[in-house]
Amino acid sequence: MKKIFGIILLIVTTGFFSQVFAVDDYIWEEKFKKALPKAEQGDTKSQYAIGEMLEKGKGTAKDSKKAFAWYHKAAKQNDKKAAYKVGRAYLEGKGVSRDYKKAHDWFRSSANQKYVRAQYYLGVLYEYGQGVSKNYGEALKWYKQALAGGYSKASDGIKRVAKAQKSAELERRAAAVKTVKPKVVPKRKPKPAPKIKSTKDKVMAGGWKKRNKSVEYLPSSLTQCKDEEKQVECLSVEIARNIGMADISYTTKATLFDFEDSGSFTITYRNNVSKITVTDPEFAESGRKVPVTLGWQDTDHKLACQFENDRSLTCTKNKLRKIKLRR
Repeated sequence: MKKIFGIILLIVTTGFFSQVFAVDDYIWEEKFKKALPKAEQGDTKSQYAIGEMLEKGKGTAKDSKKAFAWYHKAAKQNDKKAAYKVGRAYLEGKGVSRDYKKAHDWFRSSANQKYVRAQYYLGVLYEYGQGVSKNYGEALKWYKQALAGGYSKASDGIKRVAKAQKSAELERRAAAVKTVKPKVVPKRKPKPAPKIKSTKDKVMAGGWKKRNKSVEYLPSSLTQCKDEEKQVECLSVEIARNIGMADISYTTKATLFDFEDSGSFTITYRNNVSKITVTDPEFAESGRKVPVTLGWQDTDHKLACQFENDRSLTCTKNKLRKIKLRR
């Protein structure tokens, strides 16, 4: 066990949120072998762990059907994370035939235990009427609970539902009012939207995402930014994430500068950690420290960005890794 911990210490990087924890295949294979007997004896945490390793292909070959079977065993023992995983499998038809009704039942089981991801997807089912009757009130209720629990993606769901409710109300009022045949009025051509000219204008248009998730270091649903002429200052809301062995809460402060007519600019950002909760029992027992401390982190990340077009960016992080962003 000491040897394994030694390997992990050597390969865990200190770069914040790069989350590149290059764990050796040998370690995952050992974890799988260790967890499997416990899972077969009915231990829920081990059942969930086996399901996750099968789902992601860590320590064993990927197998969605077997992953579902282990998640299902843990979920039947009232494990909220496993119940969420079973719900996602039914929602996406991953390892099992798609069934929105069953997805709803498992998401509700997990959501009632205050698991925010399940609360969010329960909201999705009610918003679109999948497996249940469409109900914007129920969708809004679950989105708000997920957001209150720290799941920032739920804010997008709240905005969608509010817009849909407003549209439905306008349609209801229009149908209830008797109207005379309207006078035909020539349609005016809509004014063309003003073109975004400068690099800074393109950035400040907002809505920036990476893999359909809002980013914290550019104007987005998570982050408010202020134009200070030569540079832009941004500050995110508090965000909750898991970094492998722990859950953390943090905010991000970013500075955007060196805006060029060619479409290039630079970002620097740092993270301010307000809460750390160790979630990996083995890591906790090892006595090792989480590679993140409370307060402002020492690492100052730098991104060199270039617009590909008005809606997409390519950024190089710390001169090493390329990141694709869209809005």
